[in-house]
Amino acid sequence: MEEIKFQGELREKTGKGVARQARRSGFIPGVLYGQKDKPVSIKVEKKSAERIIRRIESRNVMADLVLKKDGKVQIIKTIVKEIQIEPITGEILHLDFYRMRMDKPILIGVPVYFVGESVGVKEGGVLEQELREVKVEALPKDIPEKIEVNIAELKIGDTVFARDLKLSEGVKLAEEGERVVLSVLAPMKEEEVVKVAEEVEAEPEVISEEKAEERRRMKEEAKGEEKEEVKEATKEEMKKKEEPKKEVKKESPEGKEGKKKE
Repeated sequence: MEEIKFQGELREKTGKGVARQARRSGFIPGVLYGQKDKPVSIKVEKKSAERIIRRIESRNVMADLVLKKDGKVQIIKTIVKEIQIEPITGEILHLDFYRMRMDKPILIGVPVYFVGESVGVKEGGVLEQELREVKVEALPKDIPEKIEVNIAELKIGDTVFARDLKLSEGVKLAEEGERVVLSVLAPMKEEEVVKVAEEVEAEPEVISEEKAEERRRMKEEAKGEEKEEVKEATKEEMKKKEEPKKEVKKESPEGKEGKKKE
């Protein structure tokens, strides 16, 4: 595997304030643990660490941790177990290193690469990768940098399982043999694409409990307003019925004649 080296120093003090100070000084705070040893607080040179992390393709990678203390240099064989990254700025916040022994097998993930172009893909098939990294167990010296899969002969409908991977001597597969690594799928027919599109369009609206409650409340409010309107209309009708009718006086023909003479 490619040789990876992190340059670091021991941290005498710990805490959030100390970690922030380390970052301002051009370091990344970290911790070294494993093999029943007491965890040790460290800080790693930021610029070189960022270059390495941008280059690596797996989180569980082997690396030499070069620690300086009191003018002495110590090289420790480790696995980079965790990389904490600030999601918005992308800044590396913290690194975890696991101390390993060269005489004991370790469990580690190794990236999977494809070689060649599938016959099935040339015929219109679709290559679907299920596993991008495969777990293996081996001594540190035997761990491969990557696992290559020759896909040139794969036809539409073919599948590569974890058990089919070719591993070098001393490397043991730590995945279930039946796990699918990749498949060559048949292309979707036009009517199938249309059907999927129709199914997506016809999907019912998913209503949350909050939304359902809001709709129920709005309906109840609308019903309440309607009842109030009916009630008010009824009151107005009853009021009209209860009002006394005004009498209209009719003049007699004699009276009309008398007015004319005057």
